Amino acid sequence: MNKIVMNTSSEKKDSNKTKPSSAILIDEPIRMQPAHVRIPHHFLFSLISTICLCPATGLIALAYSIKSSAKADVNFHDKARRYSRYALIWNIISVIFVIALTIFTVFVYYGTDKMKTVYFDPTYYQQRYSDVHKSIKSMMKT
Repeated sequence: MNKIVMNTSSEKKDSNKTKPSSAILIDEPIRMQPAHVRIPHHFLFSLISTICLCPATGLIALAYSIKSSAKADVNFHDKARRYSRYALIWNIISVIFVIALTIFTVFVYYGTDKMKTVYFDPTYYQQRYSDVHKSIKSMMKT
């Protein structure tokens, strides 16, 4: 039969010492793979803005969207977000510019059309002259 004998005197002596733990100490920092962050680059919006809307502001937006994509690839997420926001701002400027230009064109077209009828149409002057002539005659009769 095997007997297990415990030596209590040595246990008391070792209690002052640090007990071993299961932790592993490493001198280097632990490099963890960060979670994949999805940053919208607005590339398609910039491309449509360049081709269809306003090429000047669209090209600026396209450049910022490409910069945003490049910075996100090398894990500079703060700069990628900033460039993405700049791309979105330039795309919105492009849309607003095209809407304003369209409204201005419509007003100019209808404004010049009205000016043509007022200033260059001879029938308008004849009708205006006859209306004024009739009102003068009606004033003279009374």
